[in-house]
Amino acid sequence: MAQIDPALLISGDPEVVGCTLAEGAALLNLKTYVYYSLNEVGAFVWDALAEPASFEGLVEQVAAEFDAPRETVAEDLARLVTQLDDAGLVQCRQP
Repeated sequence: MAQIDPALLISGDPEVVGCTLAEGAALLNLKTYVYYSLNEVGAFVWDALAEPASFEGLVEQVAAEFDAPRETVAEDLARLVTQLDDAGLVQCRQP
């Protein structure tokens, strides 16, 4: 998997709505009317994206919240951000 620029700014797309569930979150893309589900970590990331955040900042937040190794978090988060971007659920831009 390709590396993500640590400075990349990521935010939730304003045309995506989400709600918290017992073990994660559900997202609805209002442009495509497709639902997506996120696990607990994905829901944490989605909540963090209410305001634009750098990839590096997200890695730090997730690693701290879930007491996980930074390298593992960076790999998993890169995969999640790529999936969210491919589904049109986030907006990514260079600072």
